[in-house]
Amino acid sequence: MIPGQQPAKLSERLLKSLGLSRDGMRWEQLIVSLLKRLELDSTARADAEREYLRLADDIATKLDLPRHDVDVFPQGSMRTQTTIRPRGAANFDIDIVVQLSGPKYQYRDSEEMFEEFGQALKGREAVTGEPTPRRRCWTLQYPGKPFYFDVTPAVPDNKRVYGAALRVRDPDTQWSPSNPKEFADWFCARAELRFTFAQSTAFSSVVEARKSIDPLPAEPVGIDDILRRTVQLMKLHRDNFYHYADERQKAAAPISVIIVTLATHAYEELYRTRRTSMGSPIEVVLAIIEEMPKHIRKDGVGRYSVPNPELVTENFADRWNSDQGARAREFKRWHSQLELHLEALLTDEYSSSAEGKLRSVFGQAGIDAWRDSLQIPGGGTPLLKSLVAAAGVQPRNPSIATPVGRKTNTLA
Repeated sequence: MIPGQQPAKLSERLLKSLGLSRDGMRWEQLIVSLLKRLELDSTARADAEREYLRLADDIATKLDLPRHDVDVFPQGSMRTQTTIRPRGAANFDIDIVVQLSGPKYQYRDSEEMFEEFGQALKGREAVTGEPTPRRRCWTLQYPGKPFYFDVTPAVPDNKRVYGAALRVRDPDTQWSPSNPKEFADWFCARAELRFTFAQSTAFSSVVEARKSIDPLPAEPVGIDDILRRTVQLMKLHRDNFYHYADERQKAAAPISVIIVTLATHAYEELYRTRRTSMGSPIEVVLAIIEEMPKHIRKDGVGRYSVPNPELVTENFADRWNSDQGARAREFKRWHSQLELHLEALLTDEYSSSAEGKLRSVFGQAGIDAWRDSLQIPGGGTPLLKSLVAAAGVQPRNPSIATPVGRKTNTLA
């Protein structure tokens, strides 16, 4: 390197190595195939949807409310379609908000509301398990099922006293503002932006909100849905990275809402400034990861800020300022390791990547997807196998590459 010259960016080094031809496409397809493996299977999803749809009717009956005063909708990663199945035997987390409206909840005490709501969740313990209180939600474990619900009761804040349309119980401040729909809408609007290379594709994800009971999002997340894919990839790496960490490190690990917010800001800026110069989805993925730390704010006295873009009074990184810098340091450490792991992985030839490198980024699911891509029972090429695995179809003739569509059914 010439003295005084800046080192090449991670994305530039990797793109030069990949050539974004044969191996670049194969890594993209592996990521799609991998994330498809991490969804709830169709039977478990149908079971979860039945329980989800039953909630509103049960709660309205128990609380003696008109049915139209109980509004149930998904929030967080379920609403934005960026969920990742937890590693190992951990169950799938479905985050739900139950909005309670009407005169009964205009002036209720937060603790009374929260306890009354918890009582309304009782009565089906043989199915749901005993409702367990958390800071803002109640957990229904659904013993024997591969999922559990975190159910957050919320009431309208019509005068915006707390800064948002909803308020939820907070044991420290009594009430806390909440705007999960607005935040998800902000994310989803940006996730719909498409770079030039992807605009000819026929598939895109559409998230719709419906009154009273919003369905669990089920639109396919395709390979061109780059922002959602990148968020899933980063969350998967984070979960693998901290799986064997000590409890102190786990407690300071980057939280999902910060990862989502920073990635979305980076994606939007890349779309605004470089949407015609990107060559492939994997190039955008690498650039998002590279650029996201630039969107962490730090003021003159060293306080960190990652504002809620739809509620500027809420700072997602507020706890970074009361832990002697532990969370800020942990974010930097995780992000650095994510870049190093990707570089070590993607600079290998796809067909010879070491399993240890794959595990560091993708975990065992990544190794399984990679192994499957290297050989086809009955014949065929490794590239064909990776495309077939990603699309979830079988070729008519394993010796001939059948055209494969981009659409894949993945985790909602």
